[in-house]
Amino acid sequence: MKHYRKIQKAITLNSVLLFVGLTIIPTIPTLFSPSTPILAPVDLIVNDDGSGDPTDNEVDVPAYLPGSGITPTLTINFTILGTNSSETTTYYGDDPWEDWQNISITGDILYPVNEMTLAHVGTKGDWMCDVTPTKPGGDIVLCIDWPGNGSANQTIDIINGMNVHPTVDSFPWGSDFTLIVMIQDMAGDPLKYGKVCLLWEEEDDEFNVTEGENKVGNGANGEYWFWIRQEDQGTLPPKNITIAAQTYPGSPYWGYGHVLMERPKNPPLVYVDDGYNMTTPGWGYNHFNIIQDGTNAVETNGTVLVNNGMYPENILIDKSLNLLGEDKNSTILHGDENGSGINITADNVTVSGFTIQNYTNGYGILLSTSYNHIIDTIISDCIGGIIIFFYWYPYQATSINTRYEGFNLTGYNTVTKNTLIRNRGVGISVSGKNNTIFHNRISQSEYGIMTGIAESNNITQNTISDNDNGILIMASYDTKVYQNIISNNEELGVFDFCTSRTLIRQNNFMENGRHAYFNQAVLLRARFFNTFLDFPITRSIWEGNYWERSRTMPRLIPGLVSLSRGFATDPPYPVNFFQIDRHPAQEPYAIPEITHPLQKSAVWL
Repeated sequence: MKHYRKIQKAITLNSVLLFVGLTIIPTIPTLFSPSTPILAPVDLIVNDDGSGDPTDNEVDVPAYLPGSGITPTLTINFTILGTNSSETTTYYGDDPWEDWQNISITGDILYPVNEMTLAHVGTKGDWMCDVTPTKPGGDIVLCIDWPGNGSANQTIDIINGMNVHPTVDSFPWGSDFTLIVMIQDMAGDPLKYGKVCLLWEEEDDEFNVTEGENKVGNGANGEYWFWIRQEDQGTLPPKNITIAAQTYPGSPYWGYGHVLMERPKNPPLVYVDDGYNMTTPGWGYNHFNIIQDGTNAVETNGTVLVNNGMYPENILIDKSLNLLGEDKNSTILHGDENGSGINITADNVTVSGFTIQNYTNGYGILLSTSYNHIIDTIISDCIGGIIIFFYWYPYQATSINTRYEGFNLTGYNTVTKNTLIRNRGVGISVSGKNNTIFHNRISQSEYGIMTGIAESNNITQNTISDNDNGILIMASYDTKVYQNIISNNEELGVFDFCTSRTLIRQNNFMENGRHAYFNQAVLLRARFFNTFLDFPITRSIWEGNYWERSRTMPRLIPGLVSLSRGFATDPPYPVNFFQIDRHPAQEPYAIPEITHPLQKSAVWL
């Protein structure tokens, strides 16, 4: 009996263990079984493809509304889910870490999706994306890569539309550019009578539109040309141009392309305003509050636009560029006595539209280079206003510039329409060759205009008045002084010292302490021109000047010819020789006169 009970007890125990093995153990969570996956295969279901039939996975390229500037999109709704081992459905996106970056929308779409155009909506794995299909025969591919669980995808086919092919993917911002676009129908044939619209994508702005006429640049061979002007490009790249093209006006078929206007490393156009700061769009790239930062950032041959304001700076310009102030009366470079306002050490620089003041121990503009332009600027209260100078440095002269061995070849600069007032030493000082000083007003300086170590410079239609001395021509060859107003200068109107071949013609001399005087020191002149520069020595010519009143007889110009007498402009003026203006004018010339700026100029645009 006992043996029977032992057998019965063992059978009962085995039955219990078998029952547990068959029923209880399979219900233990699968994480205890490393060979069993958490999820069954991931699924991505398109609920609405954005077309008329929401679930056929077929769409057409959407139509653009001409004039709206807004690129059309299709809204695609889809669900991402999976099933765990207990047959419980799990949805992607319901956990905070499950974000949009594991979903990719690729294929023939106009712009990549981002967190603004791809979003989780509600719960239970529902997602929505906005995309623009671009061409017929293409597709849109939706894909989920669920980390650690698997992936799935769906493809939506693009059926109807047209093909748009810009010939470039991108172009640099800041200069005029010709954009060429090729458009074709669904069969690939060129469209000669299409309608093409250009939009600034980020600004919802349609800025150009054309309808094809089967002409070169406008439909012939399916080509459409667009001139993207610098002034239409705005101030801050990068920006996208969307190209919307229609088979013909009124057609339901459209296609899309895009071109990126890139941000170059050095911007060709820079803006400076003393009110800009770190919150200003473009700050540190093409928007600054210091002019020097702007000139450092701009590309070579670029432009720096400076808004009205006060700029206490000493600016060094060491590359070719345009530096333009908004208003010469209120765009102000203000010195702290020392240094110069602008020091130009590069060729091909233009400066215009500033007041430069209070560099009392320096110069307003100092330049030692060539092909520069100083225009429409006010310079006051400096030692010197505009200084164009040679500097000496040792270099080997070539066969074409042997006379300038040891000098840099400053020249071909233009100084025009400037006002220079109360500059203590000199208004404009010129060295070098072929510089033009035209239509400036210079007053209240020791010397209005001075030339020295100079060749073939032109001084024309300037108003030089109320200085100690008007024009000093010194150690210069072939200087032309033509049609200037030289008036009310306390000592001398023109002083011609140690020169050769000076031409002084058709100027108005009025109310100067002495209108003109010359001093030709024979030995000094011979050493300088014959030995040093290898120029011939010829006399100065005075011709057709107006000498304060009508004259019927030639006008004598007093002067001194000596062996070695040096430079002096203070009276008395010893005289032992005369030069002659044989045909003095009977009345003053109608020379355009620049006035001191008193009124504000036009608003900066």
